[in-house]
Amino acid sequence: MSQKTLLTKITDISQKMASEVHLRSLRDSFIITVPFLVLAGLFIMVNFVFLDAKGVVGQWVSADTLAAIRSVGDRILTGTMNILSLMLVVLISWNIANKRKFTAPMIPAMVSLAAFLVLMPGTISIVPVNASEAVQVSGVISLGLTNAGGVFMAIITAIIATDLFLLIAKTRWLQIRMGDEVPPMVTQSFQSMFSIMLVVLAFALVAAIVKVTTGKEVHEIIQAIIQAPLVHLTTNLPGFLVLTTLTNLLFSLGIHPSGIINPILEPPLLVAMQENMSAFARGEVPPHIIVLPFRDLYGHMGGTGSTLALLIAIFMRSKISSHQKLGKTVLAPGLFNINEPVIFGFPVLYNPLIMIPFIIYPQINFIIAYFATQFDMVSRIVAYVPWSVPPLLSGWLGSGGDYRNVILQLILIALGVMIYLPFLMAYERTMLKSKVDALVEEMAAEQPAAAEVATANNEQPAQNALAALNNKTIILSCNEGMSTSIMANKMRQYAQSQGCDVSVYAINIGRIEEEYHKADLILLGPQVVYMRESIIENINAACPVLPINTQYFSKLDGKSAIEEAAAQLASARAI
Repeated sequence: MSQKTLLTKITDISQKMASEVHLRSLRDSFIITVPFLVLAGLFIMVNFVFLDAKGVVGQWVSADTLAAIRSVGDRILTGTMNILSLMLVVLISWNIANKRKFTAPMIPAMVSLAAFLVLMPGTISIVPVNASEAVQVSGVISLGLTNAGGVFMAIITAIIATDLFLLIAKTRWLQIRMGDEVPPMVTQSFQSMFSIMLVVLAFALVAAIVKVTTGKEVHEIIQAIIQAPLVHLTTNLPGFLVLTTLTNLLFSLGIHPSGIINPILEPPLLVAMQENMSAFARGEVPPHIIVLPFRDLYGHMGGTGSTLALLIAIFMRSKISSHQKLGKTVLAPGLFNINEPVIFGFPVLYNPLIMIPFIIYPQINFIIAYFATQFDMVSRIVAYVPWSVPPLLSGWLGSGGDYRNVILQLILIALGVMIYLPFLMAYERTMLKSKVDALVEEMAAEQPAAAEVATANNEQPAQNALAALNNKTIILSCNEGMSTSIMANKMRQYAQSQGCDVSVYAINIGRIEEEYHKADLILLGPQVVYMRESIIENINAACPVLPINTQYFSKLDGKSAIEEAAAQLASARAI
């Protein structure tokens, strides 16, 4: 099998997985929950580090006052971390229904929430305050099932309940017909009445049958059969290394892993993160070394592949001016772990000499960080930190304020520079031998001359060239809309400087189906280009969907990108 055929097969499989409705819905739903988890992580730090009764503040403030202040954080944890599963069951269901073009996606979302609560046990065992023995109580819901402990039950419930609801809703003889004078929302509610009733009844019957036949609740079975094994797989070092190696391999082939590996990797690691946060809040030793931020703190410093070390290596030893210019351009986003310009502009993509450290170096980091944590040389991760927090700060926040984790990150970055350097130098030697660098410099030197020739030939000025963009909207999209938001800003600034009235903004890939009707042109970041065909199909080819020029994207060249967009729109209009 040829290399091209293999890559085509990988791309086809990746596109099918990334465009699969349930996986896309999982991805989009987890993205929405991130701010809530960040807020929870922040107040874990505030309550149990800064306001610790045994800390510095405790020496100056009374215990009662500290408890009153900490009650604010406790309430925030209840409204964020402790209702994660409730949020997810609604979000996943809504996204599935929305992507399947159901006219009122909030109805199946509420049905899924009802089904989720139907599966809750009727009585639970709790230990009262200031008591030593547990008692059975009814009429309450355990936070242990609404926080990350119920994530897998939320995912399964949302998928099954929504698909079942949509299937039943298609059966016309189960719909109640009403007159045109009835408000649309009332009509939709009554038309869905039997679907709602049958789905909730089905879940109630399943919960009762499971309880009678096994003596266990549904959540206990899901915990034993699905959640516990997956948490063990992903928090186990070998399993984690396999999944993260696949992540880096896919990215080095130009395929963003968010819709492929992340739906497998992230939910169990999020559960593990929740368990660590809860244990830390109780004053216990966190049970897991590997949690979701562990990946970002130690293996994504500068982005996937920990390319911050590559940028430092470029500044230290690169002899090629185009690399030095690229390093200066992408350093700022790289500090916030946005490295698509490096991957597609350096490039890492299809570059064997750079792909090797890109894939292997983060795995070395994970192994070192794992054993450093196991031997108590650094603290375990106890606060959720989003992937975009810069290295060093992320280590301090995630560890609950332990400077040793910051030192470990510094050591790992230095190690990465040492690992990337020989590969960088070897790559540059091959470039110099083939005179690629000389050709690039020659082409760059010819560009001003070409511009002068164009002016001498009375070509249209920039304002006229951008005329096709007036009163138009261009939407850029990548996995989370981060790298493309930088590009969109550059494009918008140049267009405004030329007096062009065009709207340019960036969104994450999951919002295209909500926003496409506003767009005259959709531009895809290189990391999600493999999804282009499925996106065109999902929006019914309502507008052109094209890849951003990789060269312009890597250099964050807003001028060239906006000019090319104008040409593309003018061409599309001519057709």
